[in-house]
Amino acid sequence: MDKYKKTYIIKSYECDIKAKLRIRSLFNLFQDMADEHADKMGLGYHYCHERGIGWIGGGYHVEIKKLPTWGDMITIETWPSGMTAATGIRDFQVKDDKGRILVNATSQWVLVDMKRMRPIPVAKHLPSYELLNEHALVSEFNKIIPVEGTPSIISFPVHVDDIDLNAHVNNALYPTWVMDTVSELSLDNHYPSEIQVNFKHPAKYGDVIRIKTYHTDLTTVHLLENANDTTEFARICVRWS
Repeated sequence: MDKYKKTYIIKSYECDIKAKLRIRSLFNLFQDMADEHADKMGLGYHYCHERGIGWIGGGYHVEIKKLPTWGDMITIETWPSGMTAATGIRDFQVKDDKGRILVNATSQWVLVDMKRMRPIPVAKHLPSYELLNEHALVSEFNKIIPVEGTPSIISFPVHVDDIDLNAHVNNALYPTWVMDTVSELSLDNHYPSEIQVNFKHPAKYGDVIRIKTYHTDLTTVHLLENANDTTEFARICVRWS
């Protein structure tokens, strides 16, 4: 198994007010690379869609050394690095034009029956594929635990433009939303150096997102819930530098 590599030039619309790559753009690039590589491996979106199955995000763990900026040329590498009965592990590495590592990441994906939204065995429903025994970042994808204290809370509806091909909120939006909850840290002076995401339940159009944010020094923990019931969509932990 060879790593799948692709070179990108960072566009202005992918950047924030400081000309740095947006967190949403970073996660979209990960998804773009995963989609392309899965297609080349013969187990991508079209293969799965025809069989009523699909990959649903289970978790991300991202280590950011430096965010690229507008006009930078970067290379992203991705490869399947592990597997369990119903999940696949995919790693990512982002490098600058001199080969220096900017971002290390690993992700966990659950293979599900899209009609029942239940996990199904990878070996039974997909053709066999090789794994590369190398890790950009080692993670146990541990459950994120809220810290003590009184959280700040914001709420907002899911919009039509938030929905992806699977009729759910796109994975890249969850870590993007929590950036709106950290004004106390002042994004002018801090940047996310580590992001952990536990996906729980996919949000859909019509849901109202409620984010509870807990602050401890340079760490924030975010619980993303449905404001109308007890459904929990995701938990996210961000460490700031």
